[in-house]
Amino acid sequence: MNYTLFTLSWFETILAGISVLAIYSFLYRENKFYRLFEHLFIGISTAIVTIEPIKTFFWQTTLKPLLGLDRLAFPDGTYVADYDFNYLLFLIPIFFGSLYYSILVPKYSWLAQITIGFLLGISGGMAFNATMVEVTPQIIDSFRPLYINLPEQSARENLINSLNNIFFLIVLFSTSCYFFFTFKRKPNGVVEKISTSGRWLMMGCFGAFFGTTIMARLALLIERLQFMVDHWWVAVMALF
Repeated sequence: MNYTLFTLSWFETILAGISVLAIYSFLYRENKFYRLFEHLFIGISTAIVTIEPIKTFFWQTTLKPLLGLDRLAFPDGTYVADYDFNYLLFLIPIFFGSLYYSILVPKYSWLAQITIGFLLGISGGMAFNATMVEVTPQIIDSFRPLYINLPEQSARENLINSLNNIFFLIVLFSTSCYFFFTFKRKPNGVVEKISTSGRWLMMGCFGAFFGTTIMARLALLIERLQFMVDHWWVAVMALF
């Protein structure tokens, strides 16, 4: 790819490459170059996280209809539709949410506890509902038959599915035994040995998760290295 000096694409490529070098300079040691771009990243991310909800949600779905700015106007100043006064009900949740900022005034900071408690209650209910929606299907799926003999499948497929279910239940029972602390277990007892095997199985699972995480990080690294070689270096050489 050819870059023309001092164009927008050239500046973007040069700045992106410098940012990559700044972030990866942490692999050598922590330095001011890294700290500068770290603070820039945090500041830009905070600004985007703050502005985007206001721009895409609060303004579009609340303030704009509340102020009547979503109505189409004719050249003579009249509107296609009359103002819907039901939008004034938006002032109730807006006022209730604004109580959160009373925490900045020590005399009225107790008002923020009302909003915080309300939000914690909603968040707890949503988290409980999400957990049940996620966990319940897993519990139902754990009740698997040890022997499968489906006529539409071959004997080999039935055998493989049966062995898979047996192995699944062994892993499930072993890992569950590791978390049984309600009764005393003998050091060399059967339950202790089963729980030890469950711990090894969990370590293998965690190792697989860690391996996929490393692969994802390496994929990001390879993509950045390709950018540095194919784009940034070309843009730098355009100077010479």
